[in-house]
Amino acid sequence: MNAPVPVQDLPFRSTSLGRNVRARLRFLKSGSKTYLADQHTPHPFHITRPFAISGDPQGMATLYLQSSAGGLYHDDDHHLCVEVEDGALAHVTSQASTIIHNSHQSGSRVDVELKVGEGGWLEFCPEPAILFPGARLKSRLTAHVHPGSRLLFCDAQLWHDPEGGTAAFQELDNTITLRQSDGDNFYIDHALVSGSDWFGATDGRLCAGTFLVYDPGNAALISSELEACISRFDPSAIYAGHTHLNDRSVVVVRLLASTGAHLTEAMQAIWSAIRVAVTGKFPMPRRK
Repeated sequence: MNAPVPVQDLPFRSTSLGRNVRARLRFLKSGSKTYLADQHTPHPFHITRPFAISGDPQGMATLYLQSSAGGLYHDDDHHLCVEVEDGALAHVTSQASTIIHNSHQSGSRVDVELKVGEGGWLEFCPEPAILFPGARLKSRLTAHVHPGSRLLFCDAQLWHDPEGGTAAFQELDNTITLRQSDGDNFYIDHALVSGSDWFGATDGRLCAGTFLVYDPGNAALISSELEACISRFDPSAIYAGHTHLNDRSVVVVRLLASTGAHLTEAMQAIWSAIRVAVTGKFPMPRRK
């Protein structure tokens, strides 16, 4: 019997298999409610119908992003633009994590562009990306904000070998940029890490995540609430810290988690703490 050939050594074609996809969502306010005014979601993007959740800020629409594919494969290039116009409120999340498959000699790319108008409120909270052995992911998130807007988003990754071994992904190249409505960048975060260095960078933990909040009116209050939230974490399972960039009205939370379950627990707690700081109410969890 022939020995199995490692996946990364199998022949492949890096030409026509990749999917170059551009999707967009645009939210508008009508009266006291936010609605989805425009959407273009070609395969593999799919969305649910927007709906309201009890206890959310008045008029906020919640929308779930879904995928009809099994994740991201080599040469995939996906772009998503989410626009929240003046006064609109939207919470956009995903139904499940996105698997980043073996990229062989090529890679996968995800570009997310967020635009929030005057008085707009966007929460963009997708589930983590799961980095399979051989995965190479280039992720770009660019947010355009207005001095009177509010933005909250999370970005998380999870190292995983489905065979239960120690096979690593190839590379994660991740950039987050905040840009004022006049086009000037005022926050740039870039991380580049190889799978072989992952556990050295995370102190042996499987998961890493970032929460970023832009809120000129409540940044100091959010920072205080997050400090109290983080102090309640068990450091053996969740290691976290936060920074308040007062001159830019930005609050950033970094966290490392031992397991996917601990990562979910931490992200839920941080999101809830931000909501409490802004609204005074604990939000209802989104069912996945």
